Amino acid sequence: MHGHRPDPGRALAVALALTLGFAAVEAAVGVATGSLALLSDAGHMLVDSAGLLLALAATAVARLPADSRRSYGYARAEVLVVPVHVLLMLGIAGYIVYEAVRRIGEPPEVLAWPVVLVGLVGLVINLVAIRLLVEHSERNLNARSALLEVAADALGSVGVILSGAVIAATSWTAIDVIASLGIAALILPRAGSLLRQAVEILLEGAPGHLSLREIEDDARLVPGVLALHDLHVWSLAPHFVALSAHVEVATMEGCDRVIADLAEVLRRRHGIAHVTLQPETRALHEAVECCALPDAEGVLTRLHPEGAVLRVPRKEG
Repeated sequence: MHGHRPDPGRALAVALALTLGFAAVEAAVGVATGSLALLSDAGHMLVDSAGLLLALAATAVARLPADSRRSYGYARAEVLVVPVHVLLMLGIAGYIVYEAVRRIGEPPEVLAWPVVLVGLVGLVINLVAIRLLVEHSERNLNARSALLEVAADALGSVGVILSGAVIAATSWTAIDVIASLGIAALILPRAGSLLRQAVEILLEGAPGHLSLREIEDDARLVPGVLALHDLHVWSLAPHFVALSAHVEVATMEGCDRVIADLAEVLRRRHGIAHVTLQPETRALHEAVECCALPDAEGVLTRLHPEGAVLRVPRKEG
């Protein structure tokens, strides 16, 4: 019998408690020692933990059932909290940069060994949190996100340790400012990446791991599919991908088998389970003129500049 695996929610709670608790210790010691690197790492840990709490809260909201006004439910709540998280990250990074620039001309005295000691304890705590989360990261999105946050915090702790060691060995306090700017540099790219992903989802862009061309190529191989029209792929949330398309078939009789086979291909090969596939004959397609709409025409022109619209050439005779 296999042993019962710990609940990922418990691992998340323990990791959050560790990082939040130690962020307070780092902030207190940072003020006492005059180390901006410690204060920066405390802010880094605090904003990462706040972001994870926002994500967990949004995930709970996203589980609420759909209703008559929100037929997709609350899946996008997870995306709507991203701007709040990004603002927190940019605020912390901006404060770090401001303090670093203010100290460049006249860096204050820093008590080195307490900085090194706290940095080492912080690194150990981050490694413990990584150990708690790594076994869940492949199966749980929140655990994977938390693992990345804690790994970035561990890098911040390494920066704190190095800055304290350099100050202890050389009395060169400017390294404290350099380490602080390095910690700020860890924050900014992740803030940009989070915001870019959120904007892409809100604009209903196709997820980056999916290729419309590959979807089209696989559709062509399904027996009975003559063409796809008005193909759209978008995300409601990071892991909720949807697809809709008009599927051209030779005849409506027996087309349910064709649609079922195509839906299975989309699920198995591309991981898209939420699909809306509308069967249509060529005559119906020309009557509806779905691809003559301005938005569809623009998309198809970019995807197929040569004018081909996913058509399987009919054999003559």
